[in-house]
Amino acid sequence: MKKYIYAFFIFVSFNLWACGSNDSTPGDDDNKNEEVDKTTDCKSANEKGAYSTWYKPASGWVGDPIPFYDNGTFYVFYLQDWRSGFPFLHPWHMVYSTDLSSFTFGGEVIPCGKENEQDVALGTGGVIKDRETGEYCAFYTGHQWNWQAMGVPTQAVLLTTSKDMKTWTKKGEKNFYLSLRGQSGYVENDFRDPHVFYDEEDGLYKMVVTTHTNAGATLALLTTKTLQDASSWKLQEPLFTDPSIWVMECADVFKEGEYWYLTYSNVADRKVHYRYAKSLKGPWIKPGNDIFDGIGFYAGKTMSNGTERYLAGWCPTRIGDGDPDQWGGSLVCHRMLFNSDGTISLKLPDGIDGKFTNLKKTVLIDKSGKAVRKDDTYLLTDAASVSFPRLTKTCKIEATITATGEDDVFGFAFGACDDKTEVYSIRFDMKTKKIIMSKDDLTRGTNPTQTDVALPIPANKQFNVKIVVEKSVCVMYVNEQVAFSNRIDKMPENPWAIFTDKGTEVSFSNIKVYE
Repeated sequence: MKKYIYAFFIFVSFNLWACGSNDSTPGDDDNKNEEVDKTTDCKSANEKGAYSTWYKPASGWVGDPIPFYDNGTFYVFYLQDWRSGFPFLHPWHMVYSTDLSSFTFGGEVIPCGKENEQDVALGTGGVIKDRETGEYCAFYTGHQWNWQAMGVPTQAVLLTTSKDMKTWTKKGEKNFYLSLRGQSGYVENDFRDPHVFYDEEDGLYKMVVTTHTNAGATLALLTTKTLQDASSWKLQEPLFTDPSIWVMECADVFKEGEYWYLTYSNVADRKVHYRYAKSLKGPWIKPGNDIFDGIGFYAGKTMSNGTERYLAGWCPTRIGDGDPDQWGGSLVCHRMLFNSDGTISLKLPDGIDGKFTNLKKTVLIDKSGKAVRKDDTYLLTDAASVSFPRLTKTCKIEATITATGEDDVFGFAFGACDDKTEVYSIRFDMKTKKIIMSKDDLTRGTNPTQTDVALPIPANKQFNVKIVVEKSVCVMYVNEQVAFSNRIDKMPENPWAIFTDKGTEVSFSNIKVYE
């Protein structure tokens, strides 16, 4: 039972701070004439239409991203999720950007085939530039529902090409078709999500494909010197096998510095994992924390401009607050930082970070418990909270949090209005070393965990936090190490809060909201 929220929501005993210079954070003088909504009634958000920062189209949602960089532009191909259209599912659409802060729609790239063709439904793949012809090549999964009657595999790898990233032409099944049919030891109908890369050391194009063998989840490996000649692709020993899981989706292989990296999504735990090695032949090292983000981020694949690499995935939707995650949602891109020991950290991309320049007032609505303000710092002890106005637009929240105790529990609450049945909390738990997102039902005093990520704790117990909010998508970054994505349906249009659930003394300083 979470004491801070009970204290926070005893509205009959509001201890409102006086309006004036003490009700907003330092630095807000430039906005002293800004009107601030201090009401606390719950409002319903309008989720219709497009997203800009965490991109989604005006109609439909973003499925698996297939990111690619070329000549100053980031292209993100993705499976268009119409939430209907069986058997014609998931045509490839594309958006592009120069800095990932906003996107321009580039149209449909690969349409679904006819009912009697292999690609009546499309799946994930990879994009690469042909070093010989200069053409852009998109390898993709073609899925045929009626495969038994037609005498074809359920899944095969197909190819479409373009000379200008605008007009794309399918090679067709007669000109390019790869499957595992006739290959012993493999589940021949499980052959999807091709990822193609060029290995400079071997002078070969290499393709990893999601499949399964008796040894477990397997990434098949094929190689060639001639990218667009299907007959030249030769099956090699698998790149990687994991007997503990069933399938590794949306795999990606790339090299940064002295290490090769492998990323994949585990359909069982709904998280994106990674391994690294000095050679593509392994051994593949599993880091202490091998997971990127929580269950609010899936199907992550990477792209690099030569100096920076980014991880693109989707934040899932839900039918309603607290319902299970659905397939597809909004595009989320993280910047990847490569540490000297081979591990990877995540941070907010600079383009998104610099997008928000309009500093807003952070006027106080309410405080409860032992909450004291000193200059630009709020000191919260035991169970305490401070609440702020509604989040009405896409914005960035910044704060520096300093804990003192080994067991401190503190964080941010969203949807912090006067409906006590649903408040979404993102709490830092120093004891378990996790950041936890939960939906708190105050009428029952429960807080079932929805997702969590590991929390590295620095020696000074200080956490520099950036949160980018767009409609119901909330993406948090901590100390340029951890990314935590969540879908919080009650967040937009409603107040938010900082809190301690348990704390010797926790300080929140430099709290700023930018639009």
